[in-house]
Amino acid sequence: MAYRRPGSRGKPHAADIHAAAEIAAAVGFAVHFRKGPQETYTEQSATLAGARGIEATMNATHGQNGRRAVVYAITATGAQYPVPSVRAR
Repeated sequence: MAYRRPGSRGKPHAADIHAAAEIAAAVGFAVHFRKGPQETYTEQSATLAGARGIEATMNATHGQNGRRAVVYAITATGAQYPVPSVRAR
């Protein structure tokens, strides 16, 4: 997914518009943190606010060397879209 800064000028890319629509219609959210090749953590949340709380906890507990948790929006079809951190509402 292409990233656009808030307030940037120009027409949004069609993929960004599609991803934003899918994220808005998400039925759930997954938070994933990969600490190493054999060590991963994944938790589910029904809301984006809940997922952001889990993300903050994972980053505080497991975050090291600049690694951060990633929030994914889960659609009704099971597709997952990464949620940009600037999208927190």
